[in-house]
Amino acid sequence: MSEISVIVPVHNTEKYLNKCIESIQNQTIGSIDIILVENASVDGSLDLCRKLARENENIRYIHIDVGDLATARNEGLKLVRTPYVAFVDSDDEVEHDMYESLLKIIKENDLDLVYSNHCKVYDDGRIDYGCYSNDGKVLITKPKTLLKMSFKNIIPVSACVFVAKTALFDNLRFPPFHFYEDRGFTFNLINASKKVGYVNKAFYRYYQRKGSIVHSMNWKKYYDYVEAERKRLTFIIESPHFNEKEIIECASRPTEAFLRKLLHAYLNISSWNQMKQTNIMARNVCLIPSGVNLSFKARTIKFITEIFNM
Repeated sequence: MSEISVIVPVHNTEKYLNKCIESIQNQTIGSIDIILVENASVDGSLDLCRKLARENENIRYIHIDVGDLATARNEGLKLVRTPYVAFVDSDDEVEHDMYESLLKIIKENDLDLVYSNHCKVYDDGRIDYGCYSNDGKVLITKPKTLLKMSFKNIIPVSACVFVAKTALFDNLRFPPFHFYEDRGFTFNLINASKKVGYVNKAFYRYYQRKGSIVHSMNWKKYYDYVEAERKRLTFIIESPHFNEKEIIECASRPTEAFLRKLLHAYLNISSWNQMKQTNIMARNVCLIPSGVNLSFKARTIKFITEIFNM
């Protein structure tokens, strides 16, 4: 019987899905429950999901009429029957030993959640590990430490780089109809945990394809990014985990991102309603703690925003 379910939202990724599923099927752990959630594709993704489920007894699929990543993940969670769960985007791939390695760490140390890293793979074959190293070192710690690492961008915010106990999702769900839902959500999973871990290894292969969601920006995407950073800032300020010094340290990166993406949201406004929503969002500049270290550009954006919201 499978110990882990891997939820794969599928939306217009017929071209990449076979490779993605092959990387999950070839895991060294053996049996894995794969849940495909096809959401409103207009290519042949639904037919491919049906075919994969028909030919593989460990693959199930459902179809939903809403094309939304967060909704698809939430619907997939309803079908999970295993003690552990993970997520993979249908145009990405995972290393062959990802789930055996992460499950070994999570079970041996009685963890609720264990994080890893990702690498970015480009169309020309170039692989970029970014700010994350790949030495395989393991850290077992309390949620506070991992939260600080997340807010300081020491670990990825992606939902696709961890294995979690399914029970963590009993009272938590991804925010539907929001881009960058990982940024505004995954810290809640860490916070809901009692004991967590992190392995400094890039098990997840995050493909950087032209035309993907993160490479075709508009007002809605910038606005949702700002909203995600607002949620992170609010958590940092209100959390009992952090003292005043730690709040300033943890708030630096989210504040920088909040201000820069807010500027981009303003620059991409195309309607009165968008202007109204952006102006309301801009009032959250008051959340920024005094003493946060910011770049000159971010300080300038903050100054101008404060003037217009006086």
